[in-house]
Amino acid sequence: MAQSLTTWIKKQCRIVKSKSIEELSAEYCFRDPLRPIRNNPEIIYAPADGIIVDICSVNSTAENIYGKYGNITLKELTYNMLPEGSYTVVSIFLTFYDVHIVRTPVNGVIKKISLPPIYVENRPMLSFEDYLMDGKFTEARKELLKSFAYNQRTLLSIQNSFLREKMYLLLTADYDIDTILSFIDLPNHPMKQNQRIASIRYGSMVTCIVPTSWNLETICKEGTHVEAGNDSLFYYG
Repeated sequence: MAQSLTTWIKKQCRIVKSKSIEELSAEYCFRDPLRPIRNNPEIIYAPADGIIVDICSVNSTAENIYGKYGNITLKELTYNMLPEGSYTVVSIFLTFYDVHIVRTPVNGVIKKISLPPIYVENRPMLSFEDYLMDGKFTEARKELLKSFAYNQRTLLSIQNSFLREKMYLLLTADYDIDTILSFIDLPNHPMKQNQRIASIRYGSMVTCIVPTSWNLETICKEGTHVEAGNDSLFYYG
């Protein structure tokens, strides 16, 4: 179940307080727990473990979204690979303490689109993470908008058999690690809900982009912690 940031932090403190930095970075950050394969067409599950830092709606891909990118549009982020339209966008920040496996939120056929690096407002997220772990959510949001760096990105389109429009996941690595490991080996890969898609080494951001034509009800909240495949982002209203 999705947890408040305060509750999640307390739980993590109990789990990791006896672990060394070496253990955390070499083992804990790379864990891959079993998660149930789902088949619920009424729900879109969280694609990643992490903190929801922003939920917004845009009427055009030319509108800015909030995230670790600062003031940038969906069109710029995806090199115009995103069809023009209106979308609901949920940005999930993967902390150092999260599972870093990305999972498919719905049944569908996934296509991977590797994007060139882009010079965006994206620096090592340690200070941002410190703000979050201290419960200073407002300061953490401001911290996203301060500096620039190259980063690796992968865009995934998901075609659900029941809907005409595709949804998208944008995976972003931190520039000082810059590694997204894909588990998809086919140009168009059929996936079941909650199957493993990729790993973002040491984390960063997963941006979930859903067409508003899907008529979804948003059930997640900013400032809460979610787990991939266990917690819901949307359901069909």
